[in-house]
Amino acid sequence: MRVRRFAPIPRLTIVTFHHIADQGGRYQYDPDVADATPAQFRRQMETLARHCTVITMDDCVRAVEGAPLPQNPVLVTFDDGYRSCHDTALPVLKSVGIPATFFIATSYITERRLYWWERIALVLSRTKVARTTIMFPDVLEIVPHDPIMRRKLTDLIKFTPALDIERFLVELTEKLEVEWSPAIEAEAADGLIMKWDHIRTLAREGMDIESHTRRHRVLQTLDAAALRDELSGSRLDLEAQIGRPVRAVAYPVGRAISEVPRIRAAVQEAGYRIGLSNGSGVNTLWPAQLRSVLPIDRFDIRRLSTDRSMSDAMFLTSVAIPSLAY
Repeated sequence: MRVRRFAPIPRLTIVTFHHIADQGGRYQYDPDVADATPAQFRRQMETLARHCTVITMDDCVRAVEGAPLPQNPVLVTFDDGYRSCHDTALPVLKSVGIPATFFIATSYITERRLYWWERIALVLSRTKVARTTIMFPDVLEIVPHDPIMRRKLTDLIKFTPALDIERFLVELTEKLEVEWSPAIEAEAADGLIMKWDHIRTLAREGMDIESHTRRHRVLQTLDAAALRDELSGSRLDLEAQIGRPVRAVAYPVGRAISEVPRIRAAVQEAGYRIGLSNGSGVNTLWPAQLRSVLPIDRFDIRRLSTDRSMSDAMFLTSVAIPSLAY
């Protein structure tokens, strides 16, 4: 990081988290979502505070629009809206003294529903059915304890255009004979997902709150009307709840939109100033006088994924040299 401080071209590194948790043997939710244990997350934040200048979303937006960055800039982000953002991450961030940005999928907060990938993980973990078949959207054999089953089902949602996700989840739950009701789901959501009071607390503590759409639908699978609802709707939901402008959107599942003009136009029309993918890499922000020939795509700001398997040394190396990151 000492060498990077003297780099002639400012480079912005953005790290992504979702959920901070210790996962015991009885953990029923998606095991791939927790990016760090609480102790690991504290060490990572202490590392950033020691070696970097952690910036806010205001700093990021201004830099994308031509303002200078400080030395070794890093932006810390969280996607989705897990309750651990409030209960676990916020106390660490406050004690270390660094800001973070939280991208929220708003409908889950309001409706007290489980994220679709977490509902899949939960019903697979609770079922006693050894094998079954679903018919929608296509015939698919379900073997709950097959190690690749969860990934196969989540990929179906990620890649199927205009999928009726609720119909799919209802059939999956019924075929797996898992007891389910709005009350059961709300109870599960209350333990896993923030409420609006938690999000307002984040905002009062100086954290940035931005959009992760309404229902975490993969934008490439949606038509124009659904895109408007996901993008504009989420921004309006957040502004009504936190009383401040929402400037940024992080794309669900992190898929870049730079090659999809209709989605890029929808993001811009929804009022966002920047959009963030999870395309691994660093953002090179050339001086303002060079932006006309060396522009940065404001709707394809890249981030780095984190993972519980990363050592502390690998975490710092990824921040310092993003080409080595996940």
